[in-house]
Amino acid sequence: MNKSLLFTLLLACSNLYAHSDIPIQAEHGGTVKESAAGHQLELSYRPDSLTLYLKDHDGRPIKTSGASAVVILQNQQQQRRVALTPSGGNQLSTQGDFAALAGSVAIIQYTLAGQKLEQARLTLQ
Repeated sequence: MNKSLLFTLLLACSNLYAHSDIPIQAEHGGTVKESAAGHQLELSYRPDSLTLYLKDHDGRPIKTSGASAVVILQNQQQQRRVALTPSGGNQLSTQGDFAALAGSVAIIQYTLAGQKLEQARLTLQ
């Protein structure tokens, strides 16, 4: 009986280690991070735009209609707040001067429609 109880406990505990340690791939050339809520975030920038892509923990795109986001960009010289708006599919974006962001810290604060504020921090490459 003790062996069957031990086996049952081991089987039940095995689900604790079921999450994946496989790194999240950047599909758009950006920097990726998984938030505490389990959302996969990819922040991508070009000289004239900044785009945030959202996916769920399993890698499925999350629709961003009704969502909002603010990115706080920090580097040695300055801190800047940038608002992002839904731009179709699983994207939130904005236009502006983003030419020199490599090495900057980005604090992403986002709210999906009907949900609470989430936050993630990453260093841009």
